[in-house]
Amino acid sequence: MVFNCQEDAEAARKQFNQRWKYHRATEQVTPILQYAHSGRPATGTQPDIVGYTLTGSVELYETGMEEAKRSLGKFVVATNELEVQNLPTAAMLENYTAQGVSVERGFRFLKDPLFFAHSLFLKNPARIMALIMIMALALLIFALGERQLRQGLKQNNETIPDQKGKPTQNPTLRWVFQVFEGLDVLSVWADDRLITRQIMNLRPVHQQIIRLLGPQIQKCYLIET
Repeated sequence: MVFNCQEDAEAARKQFNQRWKYHRATEQVTPILQYAHSGRPATGTQPDIVGYTLTGSVELYETGMEEAKRSLGKFVVATNELEVQNLPTAAMLENYTAQGVSVERGFRFLKDPLFFAHSLFLKNPARIMALIMIMALALLIFALGERQLRQGLKQNNETIPDQKGKPTQNPTLRWVFQVFEGLDVLSVWADDRLITRQIMNLRPVHQQIIRLLGPQIQKCYLIET
């Protein structure tokens, strides 16, 4: 980069170290020299300064790294398992980091627009706490349903198609919700009396999923156990 004056080059040099936390630039302002005319210059002719540039190197900022290690390089992982032989330190850390795949993915689902949580605006602390409890309970049910479906598929050596139509034994319950879109309930009444009720548009994949989720879910979809 070429600067028009030395002051601009000096200002840019200072900004490098202000932006970087863990590195430091050791640079200097170097003028760009050029003769006024092309060809071999005459004896005693001095070149003109046509701009300025920065030259130097970038090195690791040891002080900044040590400060980051003290403040950001450590965190506390707590557990109620006090027997080290039952839960070694390495296993505890592995279980903790695995939550990024299971627990954190679930909380991302709660913040998804499909959950409509963003449409609720609450001021009362008690109502906010109640909403959080309901959302956490919904997430628990969501996780248990996904776990039961995956276990059922593996135990019965079955698969269902994923988003790309390929067989899977590890579907997400969010995808299962999308599979169940389009189902309707047909209720037939006569003389203010319910004659029959049916679930319309049930396909084999729906019946397979419902069966794997257990008798209670089968009753909800009016499927005989």
